[in-house]
Parts: sequence; C-alpha cells; structure tokens
Amino acid sequence: MKKILILFLAALILFSGCIGEKTVKKGDTISINYTGRLEDGTVFDTSIESVAKEYDIFKPEFVPLQFKVGEPGVIEGLNEGVIGMKVGDTKPLTIKPEKAYGLPKPEMISAYDIIENVSAKENSFPRVFNISLEEFEGTYGPDHNKSDTVVIKGTNINLTVQNISDSVSLSYDLKEGFQIYSQMAPWNMTVVKIDAKNITIKPSVQKNDVVRFQLDQFQKTPWNSTVIGVTDNNITLRHNAIPETKIQSMYGSMIVRFNETKLTIDQNHELAGKTLTFNVTLVSIDTEKAQNATK
Repeated sequence: MKKILILFLAALILFSGCIGEKTVKKGDTISINYTGRLEDGTVFDTSIESVAKEYDIFKPEFVPLQFKVGEPGVIEGLNEGVIGMKVGDTKPLTIKPEKAYGLPKPEMISAYDIIENVSAKENSFPRVFNISLEEFEGTYGPDHNKSDTVVIKGTNINLTVQNISDSVSLSYDLKEGFQIYSQMAPWNMTVVKIDAKNITIKPSVQKNDVVRFQLDQFQKTPWNSTVIGVTDNNITLRHNAIPETKIQSMYGSMIVRFNETKLTIDQNHELAGKTLTFNVTLVSIDTEKAQNATK
C-alpha cells in the first residue's frame, strides 16, 4: 500500500509540473531568436549577431523578435509554427511560399526592351492656361497679383499671372530656341515654334548622349541609357545593364534585373515564390502583453 502511495504522489508531482509549464498559443506575445535560410542554405535574415557576422548581414541591433501570435506582422507559417512551443525549445520550420511571402504576381513586374524607341515628335501646348485659385495658392503661395512671375518647381520655366479671380490665368514666358529643363525629364526640350495660341517643343538630344530617367519624384534610375539613334520621329535608347539591384522608391521596394533582351522592374517581395526554412528558439512567453512587432 505504501509503495502504491509513493508512486501515486510521484505521478501527481510530475503531472503538476506539466500543468504549470506554458506552451505558446494564439494571442500570446512571444520573443524568439531565429535564423532564416533559403532552400540552397543561404541565410537571408537572423536575430543572432554571430550568425549575421558570418553571413555579412547588417542590422542596427540584434534582439529577439517579439510579436503577438496570430496577428499580422509576421508571415503565416511562422505564426503557426511556434504554437505549442515551450520556452527554451528550438524548432525547425519549413514554410512554403503560400504561407511565407506568397507567389510572385505578374502584374507587379514591368518589362522593357533593352533597345527601346521613344517619341521624338514635336509636341504643342497652349500658351495660356487656367487653374483654380486653390491649386495656384497651394503651389505658389497666397498674395499674388496680376503680372507677377512664378516658376514651375523643378524647372526653369517662368509663368506670368494674367488674371486672378476664382481661377488663375497663367502664360508661359518662353521664346523660340529656349532650352527647357525639368528634373523629371531625361533631356532638355527646345522651343521650336510659338504662335498666338500654342507653343511647340521638341526633344533636344543627340546620338551618344547618356541619360537617366526619373524613377520617382525623388530619385533617378540606378542604370543609365545611351542614345544610339535619333530621327525626326524616334529616339532609340539602349538601357545599360547593371547587376541585379534592390532599390527603395516612393512606390515601395523594387528589384531591377537585366537579361540579354529585357529590363524588368519587379515590385514583388524579394522572397516571393521561395520556400523558407527557419531555426526558431523560443525565448519568452507573456500571455498578458499585447505588444506587436513586425518582421
């Protein structure tokens, strides 16, 4: 009887210990250390400084990743994979693209011929145009009067105020032969004709000129382009290849790639379409915290 009682007490103690040990569940805020690899073994991210140094990964700091399980901010496969872990556990996770960064979306990839023709034709626009008073003051500020001169931002184009009421009438101050500069354009435009109503301009570019296009409002493309031909109708460009490059723009992250015939700009996540493997160690569980961290 005494032996049975001892066995019963031992089992009760063991069972009590198991009851008290937390495991990760949805809604918990947890911290993990992790290393993420591609299928070929390449390490693409880690929270461990020694691993980062080995694989030349730079980060501002190396701390465990904290997040609330089941909420957006980390990939679905990681959210699901940590459930049931205990503090101190280390677990390998293999995560397919569908539960990682998704499959690449074709509509997020733009392709251009390396040899490309753009129009060199003359273009005409009205000498005088109207905009709303609100738009004018938002661009050029308040307290303007008739005959004032304003400059179109990012260009060398002057405008004269013809009239101010609920709308503002503006005229271009341009002369034939004037070279129009714009920071958004790869080359200058020459004013070739002015009549009573319209101004006509034409690209000012020559063979062998090297130009760069504007990627967005703030930066130019990381590659340059060479003018390899000019006719009255077309400018022929060769976009000069660079190694695969990741860039940040006002439209988000982009990856630029060249092959023998095409230049592509891919706005998919750089890990889209890839199966990822993670080695995850659970550092802490806090069921009370509601903090959320992103990865």
